[in-house]
Amino acid sequence: MNKYQFLILLGCFLTAKISTAQKIKGFIYEAQNNKSPIPGANVYWKNTTIGTFSDENGNFEIANPNKFPSTLVVSFIGYQTDSIIVNTPSQSKLNIKLSKDVKLEEFELTEREASTKIDLVNPLLVETLNKNEFTKAACCNISESFETNASVDVNFTDAVSGTKKIQMLGLDGIYTQIQAENLPMIRGLSSAFGLTFVPGTWAESIQIKKGAGSVVNGYESITGQINVELLKPDEAEQLFVNVYGNEKGRAELNIHGAQKLNEKWSTMTLAHVSNQSLQWDKNEDTFLDMPLKTQFNFFNRWKYRGKKHMLQFGVKGVYEDMEAGQIPTTETNRLYKIGVLTKQFEVFTKNGFLFPEKPYKSIGIINSFKYHNHESKYGDKEFNAEQMSGYLNAIYQTRIVNENHTIKVGSSLVYDHYDKNYNDSLFGREEIVPGIFTEYALTTDKSALVLGVRGDYHNLYGAFFTPRAHYKYNFTPLSALRFSVGRGFRTANPYIENASVMASSRRVISEKLAPEIAWNYGTSVTHKFEIGGKEMSINLDYYFTDFQNQVVVDLENPDEVSFYNLQGKSYSHSFQAEVGAQITQQLEIKAAYKLYDIKTDYQSGLKEKPLVPRNRALVNIGYITNFDKWKFDLTGQWFDVSRLPSTATNMVENRISTASKSFVTLNGQITRAFKRIEFYAGVENITNFKQDAPIIAANDPFGSDFDASLIWGSVNGRVAYGGLRFKIQ
Repeated sequence: MNKYQFLILLGCFLTAKISTAQKIKGFIYEAQNNKSPIPGANVYWKNTTIGTFSDENGNFEIANPNKFPSTLVVSFIGYQTDSIIVNTPSQSKLNIKLSKDVKLEEFELTEREASTKIDLVNPLLVETLNKNEFTKAACCNISESFETNASVDVNFTDAVSGTKKIQMLGLDGIYTQIQAENLPMIRGLSSAFGLTFVPGTWAESIQIKKGAGSVVNGYESITGQINVELLKPDEAEQLFVNVYGNEKGRAELNIHGAQKLNEKWSTMTLAHVSNQSLQWDKNEDTFLDMPLKTQFNFFNRWKYRGKKHMLQFGVKGVYEDMEAGQIPTTETNRLYKIGVLTKQFEVFTKNGFLFPEKPYKSIGIINSFKYHNHESKYGDKEFNAEQMSGYLNAIYQTRIVNENHTIKVGSSLVYDHYDKNYNDSLFGREEIVPGIFTEYALTTDKSALVLGVRGDYHNLYGAFFTPRAHYKYNFTPLSALRFSVGRGFRTANPYIENASVMASSRRVISEKLAPEIAWNYGTSVTHKFEIGGKEMSINLDYYFTDFQNQVVVDLENPDEVSFYNLQGKSYSHSFQAEVGAQITQQLEIKAAYKLYDIKTDYQSGLKEKPLVPRNRALVNIGYITNFDKWKFDLTGQWFDVSRLPSTATNMVENRISTASKSFVTLNGQITRAFKRIEFYAGVENITNFKQDAPIIAANDPFGSDFDASLIWGSVNGRVAYGGLRFKIQ
């Protein structure tokens, strides 16, 4: 039986389990906010296991109890629980309002919104990070927004550029589809530095979706999807200012303001400037510990909200000039310099057409155009490139028969034009990929099934097929079991996606590369419960990624880096266990453990993926005093040893171990809040752990052994910082 037959049989089997029992419908809304719907509220019959959740529009359907009258209980964190006695199986829709729980006991707040939340309604495993999570650390850009999160790993790319990259399920971020409000954000030339171009203060929330994502968003997702929701003009503060500075001379300023022009129109402007101008070489290897960098970032957006039409459009611009490398000394005759100049411009529009008389129906059309110019030099190596990209996605959503059956259909177009130049050899191409897709969703009181499929045609590689399936079953209103399977397809840009190896003397060897194709299989269990009136949660998930083809990045020969198509097998097993506990109304603890088993067939045999620890652990402790005046956050991480590529052919003094060291990092922050302003101060890497001699042959950067890319730990050491946030609602 092939994989497609398996998907069809899975769908038929799960569909056969759907209940046709009579149901009661309802709508849950906020009492204090003009009937604003409450998604994800718990709805269940008292003293039974029959329960459900409200959808994204606040609506719900629940099967009738075994007898009437019966008590319907509705609850949601931060709101007062409501109980309704239902005497008969009435077909009229229940309207249930929940009031915010603002009662004070000994001047303490009874509930606070959790900084992270795992959705129990969505068939996909979705973890949402909100503003409270971003402020737990000095969130300077999106790449640093995941420092307190266990699902996404953050690592340095090399020992000279200071750039951080993310990984999900143990694989590089290039296998994760990263979007901003469902528009492409990180792909192509932005793969290396793109996450540093979005200030963390611009984000309203971030949704992390593990495993095969939705076909509606495209074909490139392999290990998951990350969607960044940016601040909205009609919801953000009138004025917000964030000032940041650290002891190493890094300074940042973020300012944004929103204005409602009338009931329908609103606008918002966001600006960012950052600078690193002080030179630091604490380890005395003649190389800058942090690059000298200046960045300007601008974003202006508009929003129109009508009864039948919603419109958003905006323009973004980024300019960054980064310099790194050697510091002049009396013994230096020829300096090894790194320079990266980035210019990026983007425009986008989002149109939504609504049908008030048929709220289940909608049409969405989103599109964007992006220009990216990248100029870089690593010693004698140059990589200059230019990318022009266009994206269009049209989606129609409606229901079939009743609200239990919904379907989305649509079409998309992806366009990329690359002019790339590496050491005077041109590697340019044009990609045009039109596609069509459909996604069917079937929901009941306890289960949900999503079946999606899309077909795309690549002008260089022909047609390809992308099926995906997700299933969720709720054992109780607070427990969810999920399964997922799906296929992903992407074209590689190996030079920019592995820019760190440019900071070495390795020769670059590449063959003609085929697209990367992989299947991802996953399962998870999420359970929320209370002990002594305090909320607890546990989540276990396991994902297996199996590559049919992969662009292998081979560092096993210290004299070269080779890019070639997979010959054999490549896979990733990822297991994560996470527990969250509200110890008291002020104290929260989150702990997680991850286990990776990632192997690839290299030319020298099947080996573990280098520079990825097999085991990791994270503990985050947050304490908030009465009225949120003081906030204390502490995050500790443990990293197991990882395999390091061979340096056996180097000179004896330039050889390193075949394995890294196990180490622990600790970050802490204190925040003092007033009515409109709050001050924060913290320390990154409190333990001051640093990788020993991160640059191989730093004394001979133009020699054959030089390599600054084999990074497995911190290269900066302890960093103290401080700043303030000011806002006017």
